Amino acid sequence: MKISTLTGFLLTSLSILTLLQSCKDDSYLLAPPPVPDQSFVEEFDTAQSAYNRGWRFINRSDLIGRTNWQNPSVLAGIPFLSYSGTGTGYLWADYQSTSSDAGTISNWAVSPVLTMQNGDKIVFYTRAELDQVGTTTDSTDFVNRMQVRLNKTTSLNCGNGTDPGDFTIPLLDVNPFYYEFLKSAFNNPANPLYQQARQAYPHVWTRFEATVIGLNGPTKGRFAFRYFTEEAGSNGRGSSIGIDAVTYSSKK
Repeated sequence: MKISTLTGFLLTSLSILTLLQSCKDDSYLLAPPPVPDQSFVEEFDTAQSAYNRGWRFINRSDLIGRTNWQNPSVLAGIPFLSYSGTGTGYLWADYQSTSSDAGTISNWAVSPVLTMQNGDKIVFYTRAELDQVGTTTDSTDFVNRMQVRLNKTTSLNCGNGTDPGDFTIPLLDVNPFYYEFLKSAFNNPANPLYQQARQAYPHVWTRFEATVIGLNGPTKGRFAFRYFTEEAGSNGRGSSIGIDAVTYSSKK
Protein backbone atom coordinates (compact mmCIF):
# COMPACT_ATOMS: atom_id res chain seq x y z
CA MET A 1 0.00 0.00 0.00
CA LYS A 2 2.79 2.45 0.83
CA ILE A 3 4.55 1.78 -2.50
CA SER A 4 1.33 2.31 -4.44
CA THR A 5 0.66 5.57 -2.61
CA LEU A 6 4.19 6.81 -3.30
CA THR A 7 3.87 5.94 -6.97
CA GLY A 8 0.59 7.84 -7.23
CA PHE A 9 2.11 10.84 -5.50
CA LEU A 10 5.05 10.90 -7.91
CA LEU A 11 2.77 10.67 -10.96
CA THR A 12 0.58 13.47 -9.66
CA SER A 13 3.63 15.68 -8.97
CA LEU A 14 4.99 15.01 -12.44
CA SER A 15 1.68 15.97 -14.03
CA ILE A 16 1.52 19.22 -12.05
CA LEU A 17 5.14 20.04 -13.00
CA THR A 18 4.38 19.39 -16.69
CA LEU A 19 1.31 21.63 -16.48
CA LEU A 20 3.31 24.43 -14.85
CA GLN A 21 6.00 24.16 -17.54
CA SER A 22 3.36 24.45 -20.27
CA CYS A 23 2.07 27.70 -18.70
CA LYS A 24 5.44 29.46 -18.98
CA ASP A 25 5.61 32.46 -21.31
CA ASP A 26 7.30 31.15 -24.43
CA SER A 27 5.92 33.82 -26.78
CA TYR A 28 9.51 34.90 -27.45
CA LEU A 29 9.84 31.75 -29.54
CA LEU A 30 7.26 33.14 -31.96
CA ALA A 31 8.84 36.61 -32.28
CA PRO A 32 10.94 37.14 -35.43
CA PRO A 33 14.67 37.56 -34.89
CA PRO A 34 15.86 41.17 -34.81
CA VAL A 35 16.91 42.64 -38.16
CA PRO A 36 20.67 43.21 -38.36
CA ASP A 37 21.60 46.88 -38.61
CA GLN A 38 21.48 47.81 -42.30
CA SER A 39 22.86 51.33 -41.86
CA PHE A 40 25.52 52.57 -44.26
CA VAL A 41 26.97 55.73 -45.77
CA GLU A 42 27.72 56.11 -49.48
CA GLU A 43 29.83 59.04 -50.67
CA PHE A 44 30.06 57.97 -54.35
CA ASP A 45 33.70 59.04 -54.44
CA THR A 46 33.90 56.74 -57.45
CA ALA A 47 30.91 55.23 -59.23
CA GLN A 48 32.90 52.04 -59.82
CA SER A 49 33.51 51.56 -56.09
CA ALA A 50 29.79 52.07 -55.44
CA TYR A 51 29.05 49.47 -58.13
CA ASN A 52 31.39 47.04 -56.38
CA ARG A 53 29.39 47.61 -53.18
CA GLY A 54 26.17 46.58 -54.91
CA TRP A 55 24.84 49.78 -56.49
CA ARG A 56 23.48 49.46 -60.02
CA PHE A 57 23.06 52.25 -62.59
CA ILE A 58 20.26 51.59 -65.07
CA ASN A 59 19.09 53.98 -67.77
CA ARG A 60 15.51 53.37 -68.90
CA SER A 61 14.93 56.73 -70.57
CA ASP A 62 12.83 57.14 -73.69
CA LEU A 63 14.89 57.22 -75.77
CA ILE A 64 18.06 56.04 -73.98
CA GLY A 65 20.85 58.57 -74.32
CA ARG A 66 24.61 58.38 -74.17
CA THR A 67 25.13 59.15 -70.46
CA ASN A 68 24.30 57.23 -67.31
CA TRP A 69 24.91 57.90 -63.62
CA GLN A 70 28.64 58.47 -63.23
CA ASN A 71 31.21 60.76 -61.68
CA PRO A 72 31.52 64.00 -63.67
CA SER A 73 34.44 64.01 -66.06
CA VAL A 74 37.36 66.33 -65.37
CA LEU A 75 38.05 66.51 -69.10
CA ALA A 76 34.47 67.48 -69.94
CA GLY A 77 34.32 70.00 -67.11
CA ILE A 78 33.03 69.79 -63.54
CA PRO A 79 29.58 71.42 -63.29
CA PHE A 80 29.94 71.84 -59.51
CA LEU A 81 32.08 70.49 -56.67
CA SER A 82 31.02 67.63 -54.40
CA TYR A 83 29.26 68.21 -51.11
CA SER A 84 31.96 66.21 -49.33
CA GLY A 85 35.03 64.30 -50.32
CA THR A 86 36.93 64.92 -53.57
CA GLY A 87 35.90 67.46 -56.19
CA THR A 88 34.20 64.95 -58.51
CA GLY A 89 33.25 62.52 -55.72
CA TYR A 90 29.51 62.49 -56.27
CA LEU A 91 27.01 60.74 -58.49
CA TRP A 92 26.01 62.78 -61.52
CA ALA A 93 23.55 62.51 -64.45
CA ASP A 94 22.48 64.99 -67.11
CA TYR A 95 19.92 65.75 -69.84
CA GLN A 96 21.84 63.51 -72.25
CA SER A 97 20.37 60.55 -70.35
CA THR A 98 17.83 60.67 -73.20
CA SER A 99 18.68 60.97 -76.88
CA SER A 100 15.31 62.62 -77.57
CA ASP A 101 14.96 66.32 -78.17
CA ALA A 102 12.14 66.33 -75.61
CA GLY A 103 11.63 62.81 -74.25
CA THR A 104 11.46 61.16 -70.83
CA ILE A 105 14.54 60.85 -68.64
CA SER A 106 14.22 57.81 -66.37
CA ASN A 107 17.73 57.14 -65.13
CA TRP A 108 18.11 54.99 -62.01
CA ALA A 109 20.75 54.67 -59.27
CA VAL A 110 19.63 51.50 -57.46
CA SER A 111 20.82 50.59 -53.96
CA PRO A 112 22.26 47.24 -52.89
CA VAL A 113 19.81 44.68 -51.48
CA LEU A 114 18.75 45.63 -47.93
CA THR A 115 16.44 44.25 -45.28
CA MET A 116 14.22 47.31 -44.90
CA GLN A 117 11.62 48.23 -42.30
CA ASN A 118 9.01 50.97 -42.08
CA GLY A 119 10.62 53.93 -40.40
CA ASP A 120 14.10 53.48 -41.85
CA LYS A 121 15.56 56.78 -43.09
CA ILE A 122 17.29 57.69 -46.36
CA VAL A 123 19.17 60.98 -46.04
CA PHE A 124 21.07 62.54 -48.94
CA TYR A 125 22.21 65.78 -50.54
CA THR A 126 21.37 66.87 -54.07
CA ARG A 127 21.57 69.90 -56.34
CA ALA A 128 21.20 70.90 -60.00
CA GLU A 129 23.57 72.52 -62.46
CA LEU A 130 22.97 76.12 -63.54
CA ASP A 131 23.59 77.42 -67.05
CA GLN A 132 23.72 80.95 -68.39
CA VAL A 133 20.62 82.18 -70.20
CA GLY A 134 21.84 83.24 -73.64
CA THR A 135 24.03 86.33 -73.46
CA THR A 136 22.40 87.60 -70.25
CA THR A 137 23.74 87.46 -66.71
CA ASP A 138 20.75 85.35 -65.66
CA SER A 139 21.03 81.58 -65.08
CA THR A 140 18.64 78.63 -65.09
CA ASP A 141 18.55 74.88 -64.44
CA PHE A 142 16.18 74.28 -67.40
CA VAL A 143 13.98 72.31 -64.93
CA ASN A 144 14.97 69.05 -63.20
CA ARG A 145 13.12 66.45 -61.16
CA MET A 146 14.21 63.43 -59.11
CA GLN A 147 12.36 60.71 -57.18
CA VAL A 148 13.24 58.27 -54.41
CA ARG A 149 11.32 55.01 -54.88
CA LEU A 150 11.10 51.64 -53.10
CA ASN A 151 11.05 48.10 -54.47
CA LYS A 152 9.67 45.37 -52.18
CA THR A 153 11.63 42.74 -54.13
CA THR A 154 15.30 42.31 -54.97
CA SER A 155 14.68 42.71 -58.72
CA LEU A 156 16.29 45.34 -60.92
CA ASN A 157 13.15 45.92 -62.98
CA CYS A 158 13.12 49.69 -63.48
CA GLY A 159 10.39 49.68 -66.10
CA ASN A 160 10.77 51.91 -69.14
CA GLY A 161 10.08 55.60 -69.69
CA THR A 162 7.33 56.68 -67.31
CA ASP A 163 6.79 53.12 -66.01
CA PRO A 164 8.71 52.59 -62.70
CA GLY A 165 8.74 48.79 -62.97
CA ASP A 166 8.95 47.08 -59.57
CA PHE A 167 9.83 50.34 -57.79
CA THR A 168 6.17 50.95 -57.06
CA ILE A 169 6.38 52.81 -53.73
CA PRO A 170 7.17 56.54 -54.03
CA LEU A 171 9.01 57.91 -50.99
CA LEU A 172 10.01 61.41 -52.13
CA ASP A 173 9.61 63.62 -55.20
CA VAL A 174 11.93 66.59 -55.66
CA ASN A 175 10.29 69.27 -57.83
CA PRO A 176 7.21 67.26 -58.95
CA PHE A 177 5.57 70.36 -60.47
CA TYR A 178 8.50 71.13 -62.76
CA TYR A 179 9.32 74.58 -61.47
CA GLU A 180 12.25 76.31 -63.14
CA PHE A 181 15.05 77.93 -61.20
CA LEU A 182 15.81 81.42 -62.49
CA LYS A 183 18.44 83.42 -60.67
CA SER A 184 16.68 86.71 -61.51
CA ALA A 185 13.42 85.45 -59.97
CA PHE A 186 15.01 83.67 -57.00
CA ASN A 187 16.48 86.91 -55.70
CA ASN A 188 13.51 89.17 -56.48
CA PRO A 189 10.29 88.81 -54.42
CA ALA A 190 8.57 91.23 -56.84
CA ASN A 191 9.12 88.83 -59.75
CA PRO A 192 5.95 86.80 -60.53
CA LEU A 193 8.11 83.66 -60.79
CA TYR A 194 9.67 84.21 -57.36
CA GLN A 195 7.72 81.46 -55.53
CA GLN A 196 8.30 78.94 -58.31
CA ALA A 197 12.03 79.66 -58.35
CA ARG A 198 12.12 79.13 -54.59
CA GLN A 199 10.43 75.71 -54.96
CA ALA A 200 12.49 74.56 -57.94
CA TYR A 201 15.18 71.91 -57.79
CA PRO A 202 17.85 73.26 -55.41
CA HIS A 203 20.80 75.02 -57.03
CA VAL A 204 23.08 74.43 -54.01
CA TRP A 205 23.67 71.21 -52.09
CA THR A 206 20.52 70.65 -50.06
CA ARG A 207 19.63 67.96 -47.52
CA PHE A 208 16.60 65.72 -48.11
CA GLU A 209 15.17 62.89 -46.03
CA ALA A 210 12.88 60.04 -47.10
CA THR A 211 11.19 57.57 -44.74
CA VAL A 212 10.59 53.94 -45.69
CA ILE A 213 6.86 53.10 -45.76
CA GLY A 214 4.50 50.54 -47.29
CA LEU A 215 6.08 47.34 -45.93
CA ASN A 216 4.26 44.61 -44.00
CA GLY A 217 7.37 43.77 -42.00
CA PRO A 218 11.12 43.41 -42.52
CA THR A 219 11.52 43.05 -46.29
CA LYS A 220 14.47 42.35 -48.55
CA GLY A 221 14.38 44.92 -51.30
CA ARG A 222 16.01 48.02 -52.77
CA PHE A 223 15.52 51.76 -52.93
CA ALA A 224 16.53 53.92 -55.85
CA PHE A 225 17.18 57.48 -56.93
CA ARG A 226 15.40 58.12 -60.22
CA TYR A 227 16.35 61.12 -62.32
CA PHE A 228 12.88 61.49 -63.78
CA THR A 229 12.16 64.45 -66.03
CA GLU A 230 9.54 64.49 -68.76
CA GLU A 231 9.83 66.58 -71.95
CA ALA A 232 13.58 66.57 -71.38
CA GLY A 233 16.59 66.42 -73.67
CA SER A 234 18.69 68.54 -76.00
CA ASN A 235 15.72 70.77 -76.84
CA GLY A 236 13.75 70.34 -73.62
CA ARG A 237 14.03 70.27 -69.87
CA GLY A 238 17.04 69.24 -67.81
CA SER A 239 20.59 70.35 -67.10
CA SER A 240 22.31 67.94 -64.69
CA ILE A 241 21.92 66.87 -61.07
CA GLY A 242 24.21 65.40 -58.42
CA ILE A 243 23.67 63.13 -55.41
CA ASP A 244 26.15 62.92 -52.55
CA ALA A 245 26.57 61.81 -48.92
CA VAL A 246 23.79 59.20 -48.85
CA THR A 247 23.02 57.74 -45.40
CA TYR A 248 20.71 54.78 -44.82
CA SER A 249 19.67 54.55 -41.15
CA SER A 250 17.96 51.45 -39.82
CA LYS A 251 15.09 51.99 -37.39
CA LYS A 252 16.29 51.45 -33.83
